[in-house]
Amino acid sequence: MITAKARRSIDQAIKQVWLKDIREDYGRGRLLREASLQSSLYHHLRSCLEDVLNDNSLFIYPEFYVPDLRYRADLAIVKADLSAGGELSGRVSDIAAIIELKFEGGTARCTENIIKADLRKLKRYARQLGRSCQFYFGVIYETECVWLNWLDRRSTEHWADGCVTELNAGYIGGVMTFEVNSYNHMGIRNQSAACRMLW
Repeated sequence: MITAKARRSIDQAIKQVWLKDIREDYGRGRLLREASLQSSLYHHLRSCLEDVLNDNSLFIYPEFYVPDLRYRADLAIVKADLSAGGELSGRVSDIAAIIELKFEGGTARCTENIIKADLRKLKRYARQLGRSCQFYFGVIYETECVWLNWLDRRSTEHWADGCVTELNAGYIGGVMTFEVNSYNHMGIRNQSAACRMLW
């Protein structure tokens, strides 16, 4: 079982890494599409959470397979017993966090539908894995936006309440803005930061 303290530390780290490190990496031109976003987030979380991971037998895995749903999460933070025998996937005893990522641009309806498809995926994760797992939806949308969040009030008051956080980025008034919209009642709820382009 993953302790409440470890879960809070993970939640705080994910939110802070998005608002600081991912924003800075984007501003320095280090992110180009989803694969580099996934790599950057993995790197920063491993660095930031090293002690928490080591003290709690936790691991961060990209493309983590969830067999019950036949999905691969972009990133997952899981508890595993490495002393047990068998395949590594069979040693996972708990999932602390699932992170789904999108890096898109353009205003075509099909682009929005691609992003919204991952929201449906998160909803299925929440129903299957329960509220002890936290779900993060990270989207860099390189388009001028009126608002950055993707979930509506109906979702945030029902299935997403207590377990979902949106990590959003997009252009507001011509400025790339990074934002956290959290519905999980843990630490940072809503916060944003403008991105200074260094390239």
